[in-house]
Amino acid sequence: MCGMLQNFIKKHLKNVSLQRVAVLFVFIAFVTVITFAGILLSAGDSAANAPLRPKASGNTLLSDDKQDYSELMNDSYADVCSRDLELALVYLNKKSLAKEARFSVCTVKAGENFWGIAKKRNYTIDTIVGCNPQFKNLIAGLGEQIILPNLGGTIHQVKDGETLQEIAELYNVTEDYIKTYNNIKRKVKTGDIIFMQGKKPVLLNEDMSKLFATRRLFRSPLAGEYTSLIGTRNDPLIQGVTKMHNGVDIRAKIGTWVGAAAAGRVTEAGFANGYGYYIRIQHDNGYSTLYGHLSKIHVKQGQRVKAGQLIAKSGNTGRTTGPHLHFSIFRNGAVKNPLDYLW
Repeated sequence: MCGMLQNFIKKHLKNVSLQRVAVLFVFIAFVTVITFAGILLSAGDSAANAPLRPKASGNTLLSDDKQDYSELMNDSYADVCSRDLELALVYLNKKSLAKEARFSVCTVKAGENFWGIAKKRNYTIDTIVGCNPQFKNLIAGLGEQIILPNLGGTIHQVKDGETLQEIAELYNVTEDYIKTYNNIKRKVKTGDIIFMQGKKPVLLNEDMSKLFATRRLFRSPLAGEYTSLIGTRNDPLIQGVTKMHNGVDIRAKIGTWVGAAAAGRVTEAGFANGYGYYIRIQHDNGYSTLYGHLSKIHVKQGQRVKAGQLIAKSGNTGRTTGPHLHFSIFRNGAVKNPLDYLW
């Protein structure tokens, strides 16, 4: 377009009159206007045909959040825990009637187990089980999230038609006991979360019910901290060597009383290089228990003992790095994890 104008001007410039100059400028102005109008119309068409970015609506998002939250509150605590513990924490904060109990989400770190986590908070593993209905076992996975209260006890969610009296009978307490630890100023309703402070869980899923059943078979031979658990570990005396540890080690001062984990018959009582002074007891259903590193033995081979009966005193004999009791459980000769029975 510009080239045509230049040729036109050169051709007529010599013999041009003022009138022609005026006409020429009008022509140039007209062409310029038409050109720019075309550009603007083209740009407008492109913008009109471009896909529009959806405009975020604060009201819509708020509505969705409310809908999700409402649906969440209609679920059971166990169901929410099985999906997302962060949501479970929101759920607890909304439904809990507890006066003093507060809850948080904890992430399991390397080397931690549920017994150690509970001990740091001055309660037992029963509290962790009672606040985490999603548990299928007691194996603490690295990075696993769990719900933890600041006090020992268990969570109870009111079922449809359940009364406070029925809940009290379930935990063998009074209604006033429940009210002492919970803000209850009306009849409890379905879905309410009550914290049974100082109590153990009584309602468990199928997997945990089986674990609780095995728990009743044995009692701990003595009270103390677990310093080593079952499984492959570095040899405590030989650097660079790993071995299978077939039981648990419980820290105890020399001379601490050791009781039989269950009723049975003493099948072995003597000395072995590894265990030092030790005792083996045969129990019902193919179970047997072993007690090692003793300082003194108080029973004889063939003797029958009762659960909890004094059988020995702990020591530091055999292959050890310090005073403790080694305790193992076997069933038909196979090694079993004592923590599946003693927790």
